Amino acid sequence: KHCCKNAKKLVKEGVASVSDFWTFVGYAGWGPDQLKGELERNSWYMVATDSQTLLQELARQADDPRDAGLETWTLLMNMIGRSETAKEHATPFDDLMLKEWAFQNLLSEAGDGGAGKQQRDPNEFNTRPQLVQTLLDLIKRKGEPTTNIGEPKEGALVAASGVDRSPFLLEKQEYHKSIVLILKEDELATIGVILNRVSTKGVDVQIDDKKTGGRRVVNIPLRFGGPYSIQGSQSLLWIHCKELLRQAKIGHPIGGDEKNGIWKCTAEDVTKAIAQGLARPEEFLVVSGVSVWPKMEGIGHGMQGELELKNFEPVSAQSSDDVWSILLKQQQLLKESNFIESLKFSEEAWFRTSSTSRSSSDDDSSNAGMNPLGGLGENFDEEDDSFVFKSDYKVSKLSDDALRGWCATFLLGLPNYEI
Repeated sequence: KHCCKNAKKLVKEGVASVSDFWTFVGYAGWGPDQLKGELERNSWYMVATDSQTLLQELARQADDPRDAGLETWTLLMNMIGRSETAKEHATPFDDLMLKEWAFQNLLSEAGDGGAGKQQRDPNEFNTRPQLVQTLLDLIKRKGEPTTNIGEPKEGALVAASGVDRSPFLLEKQEYHKSIVLILKEDELATIGVILNRVSTKGVDVQIDDKKTGGRRVVNIPLRFGGPYSIQGSQSLLWIHCKELLRQAKIGHPIGGDEKNGIWKCTAEDVTKAIAQGLARPEEFLVVSGVSVWPKMEGIGHGMQGELELKNFEPVSAQSSDDVWSILLKQQQLLKESNFIESLKFSEEAWFRTSSTSRSSSDDDSSNAGMNPLGGLGENFDEEDDSFVFKSDYKVSKLSDDALRGWCATFLLGLPNYEI
């Protein structure tokens, strides 16, 4: 190994050429016996090859980082007689995602990639539990909103960006094609909840059955609002958007729009409204967990920052009622039997957030989960970045697949669900 200074000296003296040297950033490490255990589990295979062959192959790979080393891996697997194993365990979704990771992290900005870009990372504040609690306490605090010019108002809806290359392809997939209700704008953070992510859990509501004279239980699905839970007696958020309930003062408006906005209420308010015949249980949404976008130097600029980065887009007030009507169609507990249907409602609600017609992934969203993944190989347009590199697969469709995988794993509880 040589330092950069010595390498330059050898090149200048004609002893070596630039191509003789390799530069590495970062390293992989294992604890005692960790690698041995991974080899025994066939997570890795031992490879015996001469250094010249390996270096030649690595040099060929270095021409375009978007391949992510997949061709090199396949070659080496063939060299050690494991070509059938490579074919057996080939997972198109994983390979496509790896190529997109390489595009975002290894391809330079000069090549239209994402390497070198400085992204605001709201996740960094996760390591500060006191700050997290402070931010969550804001939800319970009453007072005048502190919305600045350009910030979304409390009670407003925002929707994830509709660009082909989703900002949530490689991380935070739960926000892809999401609809977020802003609960709180404060000097420290924006706090909101995702509305179109139904889970397998539900909340029982007892109502009077006029036919039998007794009482029956209706189960309302619990929606995933975000990764941060709220402790206490009012850990769940109940909301409605019904004119009759607003007139009856069931709950109070989020953001102060008493005539047209979304209102939040308590479980007691819900029971009271149902008993008075003002609403059906299915006309309330109940959400668990919140999403937080900090406003701190070096971390994030709240939802306003997300809008500036074009990760989210504002939803017009005219679209809100239409969006709400679709969300009410999603009032069933998530099950494997209705998983695809629930995703369709989720996507349809997201489509309605835009006054202009959004384009679905190849206009085949209705077949989500039914079409096999496309191919990887040669003869593809390498310069059309709407497709994954050397494939016939749309990046926008891959983003939908990634969301479906996230929902299957974290909401449905089936991590092995076939994408």
